[in-house]
Amino acid sequence: MESLRIGLIGAGVIGAAHSAVLQQISRALAARVHLIAVADPVAERRNLFRDLYGYQQLFSDGHDLIARAEIDTLFVCTPTRYHADLVQTAATRGLHIFCEKPLAMTYGDGCAMVAAVERAGVSTQIGLVLRYSAVYSVMRELVREPRAGVPMAVIFRDDQCFPIRGMHDSAWRADRAFTAGGTLIEHGVHDLDLLTWFFGPVARLRAWEHNRAGHPGVEDYMAVELEFASGLRAQLVNVWHNMVQRPSNRRLEIFCSDAFVASDADMSGDVTYQFGDGPEQLLPAGEVLRRFVAAQTRVPDALRDCYGVSYLVQDLAFVEALLAGHRPTPDMRAGLEAQRLVTAAYHAARTGEVVDVVHFAPEGER
Repeated sequence: MESLRIGLIGAGVIGAAHSAVLQQISRALAARVHLIAVADPVAERRNLFRDLYGYQQLFSDGHDLIARAEIDTLFVCTPTRYHADLVQTAATRGLHIFCEKPLAMTYGDGCAMVAAVERAGVSTQIGLVLRYSAVYSVMRELVREPRAGVPMAVIFRDDQCFPIRGMHDSAWRADRAFTAGGTLIEHGVHDLDLLTWFFGPVARLRAWEHNRAGHPGVEDYMAVELEFASGLRAQLVNVWHNMVQRPSNRRLEIFCSDAFVASDADMSGDVTYQFGDGPEQLLPAGEVLRRFVAAQTRVPDALRDCYGVSYLVQDLAFVEALLAGHRPTPDMRAGLEAQRLVTAAYHAARTGEVVDVVHFAPEGER
């Protein structure tokens, strides 16, 4: 493709995050990326996106944008309820699609989305942004070094203020009619995808769930114990709490037979590591970023200083893949596999079973 004409549906928190980085990308790749159209039912938000990010065509309805806007690429940034319908409609028009996570309200809806985009032959990417984190990319390389030995244990905590206030203020997160669930599907899906990106497929899991905030069907605590095909075990805890001043954060610790790697930062920050009998050392945030940038095949000079912003690196990867005629990654099929893993965890929490993930068929499951 010589250039991209982008439309975006959903002028909320995540739509603003994408629009801000797409605007930077547009400036860096002059005349090749254009922000054309935005759709949102609230006129004030549409107008704000026009003024801030330069969208030229405004629509109150996403389907209207898909039908009428002069675009070839679509970003779906709506509440989860609307993903399946919008993606399938966009696929029939032949649009390339970036869809925010989680993929869908149910695994069945996700299957229909994947079938639609593959039938249409369009390129897709799912918003599993942690794969573009400088911190996690460097951690992944550290634990893959031969001197690290065999991965033995993983402890992963993901906590966030319940995202109906604070910096992630999105009232729909508490309404099961619009959200696929709570902390695991709407936030921890990142974590499950990240762990499989690090360590490969999961063989078995069990899980525990609580709902203390009282929003029906929207859990605020989830603990998952995962056994990977390799034999590695990992413990994941997802929490949505009430501490609005506490930043959204993750703590990942990885123990290998001959190494320890950890970080309290999920996008840019320091990494702690230790190999063999050597001392525990700190890899400062600046060095983490330098290593991450050095590992990239191509870094536009105008964006080099922005590579600590994972959303920018993610969206740039999607844009550059389309411009070069390559398949973006992770695509919607990766999003579907992450949704299958989440669905298996919900099943385990509800039934008390240890779920055989390899053979788990989530028909009828949320």
